[in-house]
Amino acid sequence: MPENTTALAPLINGGDHKDQQKESFHTVIAFFVFGTLIYATYSLIIAAAQDILAGTFIQTSMVLIADIGPYFLVTLIAPYFIQKISYFTRISTVFMSGIIGFLMLAFTEQVYWKLIGVGITSFGYGVGEVTFLALTSFYQQTTLCAYSAGTGTGFLIAPLYYTAMTTWACVSPNATILIMGTSLLLMFICYYAMDKKHLESSASSLTDAHNRRAYTALETKDDEPDFSTNEDDTRTDDCSLSYREKFMVIRQMLPNLMPMFIAWFSEYMIIQAVITTLAFSNAPFRPRDHYQYYIFVFLGGEVVGRSYLVTLSYIKAEWAEKAKFPYLWVLSIIEVSHLLFFILAAWFRFLPNVWIVLVLSFTGGATIGVFFVNALAFFSDTFEGRYQEFAMGYIVVAMGGGTFTAALIGLVTEPLLRRHCAILLKSDDYCFTRSKARERIMSHCPSKQH
Repeated sequence: MPENTTALAPLINGGDHKDQQKESFHTVIAFFVFGTLIYATYSLIIAAAQDILAGTFIQTSMVLIADIGPYFLVTLIAPYFIQKISYFTRISTVFMSGIIGFLMLAFTEQVYWKLIGVGITSFGYGVGEVTFLALTSFYQQTTLCAYSAGTGTGFLIAPLYYTAMTTWACVSPNATILIMGTSLLLMFICYYAMDKKHLESSASSLTDAHNRRAYTALETKDDEPDFSTNEDDTRTDDCSLSYREKFMVIRQMLPNLMPMFIAWFSEYMIIQAVITTLAFSNAPFRPRDHYQYYIFVFLGGEVVGRSYLVTLSYIKAEWAEKAKFPYLWVLSIIEVSHLLFFILAAWFRFLPNVWIVLVLSFTGGATIGVFFVNALAFFSDTFEGRYQEFAMGYIVVAMGGGTFTAALIGLVTEPLLRRHCAILLKSDDYCFTRSKARERIMSHCPSKQH
């Protein structure tokens, strides 16, 4: 039908075209910092998961559920209405949620209060993820690459920082988390410094909408539009997509959201339910430190994967375009292969040492990083204008859904692998990468020894 053809056209051809001028350096840096802060906050919780649960046998996936549950709900619901909330208000929400969550992690003793603190933090970076991805739609693709590179950097910085502070520098986990919280102030500084194209675009859209209404008011009776066929397109805001348009975008995205769901499921099954049961007696570090190194190496691989396009784009723009890999299903299958290998290794314990786990942790991280940056590029190239703003904010639903599903299945998987390991090795000393008592976290430090 003609109406459907008209409705679908903007999905392909785009709506408002972005200024083709090169983005300013401080705007690109701002998006890089946004990505870094959101994912540093997120990965700090992942790196601290075993210390949050130290002294208990609570499944590691409980931290992941608290860390991803609110995030997933925000990313699932927020894209339908968040366009009505100013970007400054959203950024303030991210900041306050992070500060409150970190304070609860540092100053509460009971595990359930710590998990509530994780959940509050999760809500904040869920809002942040949707906000900053949507914000890239007002700028050139360089900002999207910068944001992606920032997320990879955040993934690396937080585990490195946490491992260095708690394992090498002998700083307590609570103090380490509090120090990290001060970095969230950078969000306000970067937002103040960046170009405000999103404000200019909103003002322009309102003016255009006003002009369109003024024109249609002069239409003759013969040319009167058929409102009965367009009731679904009625908007509460002239700058927002109708619900019908949003569902059209989601339907077009769905085939490529599925491999993203599967890839993120595999990643978080690996790091929160499988390698948490792999420790080696011949390793040069304690069982508790295995997890810190696994996370550091895995997320370090993500940095490499997420940063390769932005690196190439600054060397030569054509290289970045040619280096895009739109075959998302291939990357998803590679990540699933990593998961299956780690499950077999944890069940049969056939690996001779920790180094093979570390190498495969890096390649698994690199695969998910390459997936992430290519998924962003794919959806950015597919949609334009207001459709792109919604689509870029919605892709995190697949990531959140995959992660949350992994957390639920991990509640069963990790205890099963741990018990089987204890039977196989006739001891559970190397079947869990966690301190058996909270006070033993810092036991390797000279000042803690008697």
